[in-house]
Amino acid sequence: MTRRTISLNQQRGFSLLEAIVAMTIFAAGALSLYAWQAQSLKAIQRVSERQAFVAAVQAALPLVEDLNPMLEPRGERRVEDLEVRWTSAPIEPEKPGRTAVGSESIFQLGLYSVDVTVLRDGTEQARFNLRRTGYKQVRQVLDP
Repeated sequence: MTRRTISLNQQRGFSLLEAIVAMTIFAAGALSLYAWQAQSLKAIQRVSERQAFVAAVQAALPLVEDLNPMLEPRGERRVEDLEVRWTSAPIEPEKPGRTAVGSESIFQLGLYSVDVTVLRDGTEQARFNLRRTGYKQVRQVLDP
């Protein structure tokens, strides 16, 4: 036999073991990519839900910014498809208000916890809590 002749013992291509090792490495890489993709999709979903929550809160805040929980302890306001409901509870008992010089003012004041629920088309979009000062006029202004 000459040098150019291939003996029967030499093989060409991959052995079965080499093919199995290559497929195992490929499968491990593919599984890690799949796990990364699934984790990314969950993160995108969480961000989307949080954005919807923030948008609902931003839409609701103007509807409750002038709320006086002492006079309206519970209620609701609607604007188009947006509905805002609230209930309030006193955190501290009512107290007489004070002027800048320390004398009693014409108002009674109280601190309230206000639970706000935001609904859009009847579906709850957000739920959050505010602290608001409640007030009511209890005396008349005295003319000097």
